[in-house]
Amino acid sequence: MTHVWNQELEAEFENIRKIDYPGSPDVWLILDSSTPGAADIARRYEHCHVFRAHEIFQRLSYPRINKETLYNHVHFPILDFFLSHPEYDFYWVVEFDVRYTGDWGTLLRSFESYNQDLITSHIRHFNQEPAWYWWDFFRHPTKTIRKDKCLRCFNVIFRISNRALLLIHHEQQDGWQGHPEVLIPTLLDKWGYTLLDFGGDGEFSPLGYKNRFYTSGSTRDGVTNPFCTMRWKPSRARAGFRKNKLYHPIKPVPMMEPLHWRLRFFARWLWKYFYENIQSNNR
Repeated sequence: MTHVWNQELEAEFENIRKIDYPGSPDVWLILDSSTPGAADIARRYEHCHVFRAHEIFQRLSYPRINKETLYNHVHFPILDFFLSHPEYDFYWVVEFDVRYTGDWGTLLRSFESYNQDLITSHIRHFNQEPAWYWWDFFRHPTKTIRKDKCLRCFNVIFRISNRALLLIHHEQQDGWQGHPEVLIPTLLDKWGYTLLDFGGDGEFSPLGYKNRFYTSGSTRDGVTNPFCTMRWKPSRARAGFRKNKLYHPIKPVPMMEPLHWRLRFFARWLWKYFYENIQSNNR
């Protein structure tokens, strides 16, 4: 899924399209119509789902955090695709700034024996990251879910089941709104759907998968560890040197933060991390 396009992204997409094994998935490009050259790009691929933000808003009519953009509703195009193509049992979603330093087919096949409804990264309970910014945006006009029952995750790459997408569709129609990284895991968990973490060090990672496909960590405000392979910020120009690991975010150079901003981010995160550990040890 992308809203930008260049030679490097095209090469990465072609790399994913080469996945070929018995039962390998259909590969689709989910393309924002505002992408420069979108019409030409779409013509190149038989499996291309072009979305337009204003049309999605009208068609789905879900409640939204912000009214103008898809920025905090990046799951809307996925639901739009699902409703147009409900024939698949599972849907892998890979955002444009994710890279895997191994064989994509091997990564996907590693989870063929798992039937969980959501396989994603950095799944955490509310009490592990109570100061995360997005908790308070998860709401319903008349219903409530206690904060201590809420989950969050990091959905830059994930696999979700057909039935899970259908549930999220119905729950959003019912009035639930929020950032997808709290809305999706919390609603699925609330209704007894199953979740799994494909790496990292959290409790949702199965035996043998701890830190296998990515590394991650965070402070109590939910800001992910910038020294790990999967992080919110700062951006990288290319994936790191560790083999068979997922990296995020990999951005075109014009989209990267200035160097001084990135250095300050690292410094602030380290200060916060050590401060929290000092506070914890003094309790």
